[in-house]
Amino acid sequence: MESSESSNPSPTASVTNNNGEDPNEIFNRAYSTNEKGDYLKAIKEYSKYLELVPGDASGYYNRGLAKYTLKQYGEAVKDFDKAAEIDPNKASVFLYKGYGNEMLDNCAQAIDDFQKAIELGEKNNPELYGHKARCENHDENYDEGLKDALKAVNLDKKNVYAFFELAYAQYGLERYSDSVASYSMVLQLNPNDEVAFHNRGLAYAFLKKIPLACKDFRKSLGLGYAGAKDRLAEYCK
Repeated sequence: MESSESSNPSPTASVTNNNGEDPNEIFNRAYSTNEKGDYLKAIKEYSKYLELVPGDASGYYNRGLAKYTLKQYGEAVKDFDKAAEIDPNKASVFLYKGYGNEMLDNCAQAIDDFQKAIELGEKNNPELYGHKARCENHDENYDEGLKDALKAVNLDKKNVYAFFELAYAQYGLERYSDSVASYSMVLQLNPNDEVAFHNRGLAYAFLKKIPLACKDFRKSLGLGYAGAKDRLAEYCK
């Protein structure tokens, strides 16, 4: 999770609220509250601050992070949008705007956000490339999904999320042997990934390695993936 910005760059000392509080004090209180994990209270404090200093990108960004942590993705994206409008050169804003849009299944916008974050400096972030690949795979843009997943795993050889997206893109491109190898890497890193067993089983099936496929489908079902039951009925009669 990205850390909140701890300092407020806007000149605020001359502005106070009805209680005579300095906005900097409110901002610092919001930041401290957020660091303690009281995200609802932090949101309220940042809202007080933004009433006094509505032009501060850091306030919107930090409030957006708190909302994102609470899975209030729609509201978080609104704050990230506002922060980006005020400061269009902050890479972290576009990064989390992308994460938020991805969680809202707005993958086309998320891809644009991730690309903007890359252009602003997030060029070596394996998590970003993994999530960008997921959205590209979601939209069946497997060529781009493959490229970004490869970037992610090259940056982090133990990024199980990125290996999963790499395997998924390879499967979508009908590169079934490569997909099996990548799903095997997923399972080496996370031996109880029931979806990876299921998907590797499908790749084995396309390679006509039915005994191996059925073994994976059984393992997937045993780990709780209900969809594997249909695959067993289809391939393993």
